[in-house]
Amino acid sequence: MDISNIPIKNRKDEHILLVSKENVESHTTTWLEHIKFVHNTLPELNMDDVDLSCKFLGKSISAPLIIGAMTGGTELTKKINISLAKAAQKYRIPMMVGSQRVILRHPETKGTFAAVRESAPDVPIVGNIGIAQVATSENFDYVEELITNISADALAIHLNVIQEVIQPEGDKIFSGAIKKVKALKEQYNIPIVIKETGCGISREVAQQLVEIGVDIIDVSGVGGTSWVAVEYYRAKKQGIKSKMDLGKLFWDWGIPTAASIIEVSSMVNNTSKIKIIGSGGIRDGIDIAKALRLGAHFAAMARPFLMVALEGQESIYQFIEKILRELRITMLLTGSKDIGELIKTPIVIESSLKNWIKQRNIEIK
Repeated sequence: MDISNIPIKNRKDEHILLVSKENVESHTTTWLEHIKFVHNTLPELNMDDVDLSCKFLGKSISAPLIIGAMTGGTELTKKINISLAKAAQKYRIPMMVGSQRVILRHPETKGTFAAVRESAPDVPIVGNIGIAQVATSENFDYVEELITNISADALAIHLNVIQEVIQPEGDKIFSGAIKKVKALKEQYNIPIVIKETGCGISREVAQQLVEIGVDIIDVSGVGGTSWVAVEYYRAKKQGIKSKMDLGKLFWDWGIPTAASIIEVSSMVNNTSKIKIIGSGGIRDGIDIAKALRLGAHFAAMARPFLMVALEGQESIYQFIEKILRELRITMLLTGSKDIGELIKTPIVIESSLKNWIKQRNIEIK
């Protein structure tokens, strides 16, 4: 899918172009490289014995892999969403859609999201709205439209405060968001996912989310795509120096993914039934295995899926098969026949991550 000659008419398409063409990666790593599995040279397993299957939102899925939230709202993003949804259906993995806020202002864009459910009728699909929208809402009647639009199995509320304050047209009001999320959850009988967008979630925030009863936390830590970087390039294109300066300053702001998973799991796994999604710079099957071992129940990837989607349908299939093969081999080499055994396999934690855990007084099992 060649997008180099596609006219950019709005922010959604501009984001796709920038994420696919510019260097928008964080300069800080995920810190997953500081996790070392203890190799099991006698696993007493065959490759075919390794079982990746699990459940997400009550539905059986083939592996703890999720196509992360990306986009929607334009003809270009519709094509991308359809390609990814077909892959989600084929491999029985969940998919999150990008922010659906656009359909509230432009109902004609509903089809760009609805096409996801049409192409993936049997797998979990997660809707999406921003925290700024929730914080400023007088009521949540509009949420029904978002859910119905894709027959959503859950609704994600994305936390993108840093992106909003840097982008030229961003929102600036976020107070009262926690009470609003609680009110939204009480109004609708649907699981609520709270997801960051590249800055990570701390255990203090996780505690607040436990108290209001959210169902899933997607940590989305530092180490992958920096949405501050994306807004830096948008500001650069528009010649807004003040926003460019902010973009440079906050490019790597946040908690690295490995640390964020540990932060959240230290609070969540001992106190509630909340599930954790490890995301933010997850790039291969070993990363997924490490995220699960640190306390995540699933792992999500976004930019890697976008890049292969732009190459074509077959590239998406090949990418998923590659990731699942890498995860299966990692599990074999740790003697883990299933996810339950993987999360108990011995690890060694090194360097900056070890220091973080010590200073934050967190215990790792």
